[in-house]
Amino acid sequence: MRLTFIGSGSAFSTVPGNFQSNMLFEAPDPETGETRRLLFDCGSDARWGLRALGLGHGDVDAVYVSHLHADHVGGLEWLGLKNYFIGQGRRVRLIVPEPLRRPLWDNCLKAGMELLDFGLADLDQVFEVEEVATDESFTWMGARFSLVPLVHLRGGAYLMWSYGVFLENDAGGVLLTSDCRFERDRLDPWYARAELIFQDCETLAEPSGAHAHFLELSTLDPALKSRMWLYHVNCTHRPDAVAAGFRGIVEPGQSFDLGAVK
Repeated sequence: MRLTFIGSGSAFSTVPGNFQSNMLFEAPDPETGETRRLLFDCGSDARWGLRALGLGHGDVDAVYVSHLHADHVGGLEWLGLKNYFIGQGRRVRLIVPEPLRRPLWDNCLKAGMELLDFGLADLDQVFEVEEVATDESFTWMGARFSLVPLVHLRGGAYLMWSYGVFLENDAGGVLLTSDCRFERDRLDPWYARAELIFQDCETLAEPSGAHAHFLELSTLDPALKSRMWLYHVNCTHRPDAVAAGFRGIVEPGQSFDLGAVK
């Protein structure tokens, strides 16, 4: 299986050639051998990021939704409606953590997608929806993706959750955090299992509290940092991640061979 970063920037990145942090998992279909693509989040930049890789709406077979910020779901209207009207009604598989399914439609997509040529639609008319419990996993191309619930925002008594994924492979495991705060009690059990980590990382001068910050991550044990790639970085400051002991900062379009996944 291969993981490609369409972009590695933050929600507000305007760096030419970079896009918001959405990713593609690619694997051969066990039955046909054809390459299949799972898009990890479909943000507002997704159509341009895919185009930069020579891909379009018809090349995406499935989408996973980690959380409901626009840089992660803002492109779903484009993907769903383009397949509906241009793709002869093709419905992409949409994999959604159970708590996000209803607010994804009601709060993010309904206003622009509800009225179609036959009348009023729901999410199921434009996507093949699959809900996943937050303590469960889903399977794609024979690989099992376990959900990793992490806190993205804290506002008073309220939490915004973001759901990363963990894949087991021959090397041990791969963790893709999604957007998350640096909360060690939630991250450490997954860090311990992972041989390769793709970590959300903010690089602003002052931490916003919405993402793990480079200065926080720099306090990690060197052996852990050596297994970690950083992404979702801000365009205003780019620290030397390699000098700090990390594997590096992911470049837009960079791909990683994840090997055989289980």
